[in-house]
Amino acid sequence: MTIIKNQYKQVDEYLNHKSKIELSLETEVFLSFKHRTPNRYKLLDKLIRASITPEEELTDKTVYLGEKAKKLLRAILKKLFSNRYVLINHKYITQATRCKSDQNTIILKELERILKIQFYRIYTNNKGTKFSRHYYIELHPAVVDELKDTGHDNSEFYPEKNRPTYTNRNIFNEDKDIDLESNFLQNSEEIKIEENRKPQVAVFPPESINSVKLKKRLPNERKKPTNTEKKAKVYYFNQYKEPQTLKYHYPLTKKDCNKLQNLSGRDFNLNAMNEILLDMSKRVDNRFCSKAQFMVYFAKCLRFEMRDAVKINNVNFHIKANHMQEKQAEIDQMKQVERYLAEIEQKAITNVCPENQLRARLANTLEAKSSYELLSTIKDFKVVGNTMRIYLRSTVDLNKHKKEVVLSQVRSIYSNSELDIESVEYVVKNVHNFTNKHTNMQKKSAVDLQHQGAWGDACRQLIKTYGIHIYNNWFSKLTPVINEDAKTIALKAPNSFVKQWVETNYRDTIRKAIENQGREFKGIIQQSTNQKVL
Repeated sequence: MTIIKNQYKQVDEYLNHKSKIELSLETEVFLSFKHRTPNRYKLLDKLIRASITPEEELTDKTVYLGEKAKKLLRAILKKLFSNRYVLINHKYITQATRCKSDQNTIILKELERILKIQFYRIYTNNKGTKFSRHYYIELHPAVVDELKDTGHDNSEFYPEKNRPTYTNRNIFNEDKDIDLESNFLQNSEEIKIEENRKPQVAVFPPESINSVKLKKRLPNERKKPTNTEKKAKVYYFNQYKEPQTLKYHYPLTKKDCNKLQNLSGRDFNLNAMNEILLDMSKRVDNRFCSKAQFMVYFAKCLRFEMRDAVKINNVNFHIKANHMQEKQAEIDQMKQVERYLAEIEQKAITNVCPENQLRARLANTLEAKSSYELLSTIKDFKVVGNTMRIYLRSTVDLNKHKKEVVLSQVRSIYSNSELDIESVEYVVKNVHNFTNKHTNMQKKSAVDLQHQGAWGDACRQLIKTYGIHIYNNWFSKLTPVINEDAKTIALKAPNSFVKQWVETNYRDTIRKAIENQGREFKGIIQQSTNQKVL
């Protein structure tokens, strides 16, 4: 038993012994991809860029090859396995990297440790064919010399099936001198052979013979399908019981979003894809037999989508046709609130005064809806002793926390060494009381227009579009100049800020409202000058 164990130990030591040849990392990468070893991608991740300099602050991301450089290197190596050199242009490189020519040049510089790259404006091969603006790529000379010196037989990347096989006879004959002479004569002397002069006949019992059944096969049937039959075969995978429409696939998941981004090459987020899909489902009646068929179709639609992915990649992006009127009204109201609060902040920057600063701070500290309700009803501020009076157009419901926030903001602006604000008093117009009672929203939006005639009708139309708060803040400050003979209306603004803001945000809507009354809109002019702004 000890002899057998020692023999097995010698066999294991011999088989586990490998010739240790130190190869460069670039040579190991080339051989691993040529022979498709399992560790080829791990070796590829260790390759270092050739374009780095010692002065740079290097990290793991800047030292090793990028993903685009790895993808391009794999494509080039496949061609080098069958040819000594490769000729490629920028169009081929762009298909692999999805980059422009300038960035492709930088990517090629990263591969100069393993590849020798030369650019030719005109290159002529041995057959006389000319190639314009191509890259001549071959293995780096250092890698070629290393492959010649070491050879493939001693490389651990050489395929297992091509290595020489080892047997027990080969192993022990190399290490020991074994006498292989025949000992037949010695064994024959020991064996005694009896002579049988009479022949003996052996009689065997009869055995039952079972008939063999041959497998029958049709003469024209093939064992293996041809390439044409393979291509013509239809694969059915994860199919629906009935063809489904686009609306069936709404909404998409995050996994679907990532797959569609890879298929289409566009960076639409999940919200934008769902909005586009919901809009298409109302206009297109295509049906799909499987989820894969839908993904290919929708990826092609996203590839040729005219909307800019950067502009619509936000949570607030909505397509109006996708939502009901009630939800669209809520969206419009939220946009109106955001626009109004932005106006307050812009006014605090252009016209610096304590009142505007207080309005801007209230817009940032309170919730959007609460700040909009409070600021849109504020008419004026007034300091009386140690109390700040805020005059309101209508009552506003404020809880204890919101009143404390307003008091803290008033103290931060108006309090100083000589004045200390102790409380805030909310006064409704023409009535001195606190707004602690709940009132109906319709009473808040009651409108008393001071203008009559064509401009008054136009103002009522503007109130329906934007609301009473926008009218009180902007449209009520405009004074109409009406020419009855020419049937024209011009508007006077009290200052340049009001004129600029109304022209920028509401000019087209005002023009349509006036034209609906049968008048011509001449523009907005400033009160101090008579010049019209077209």
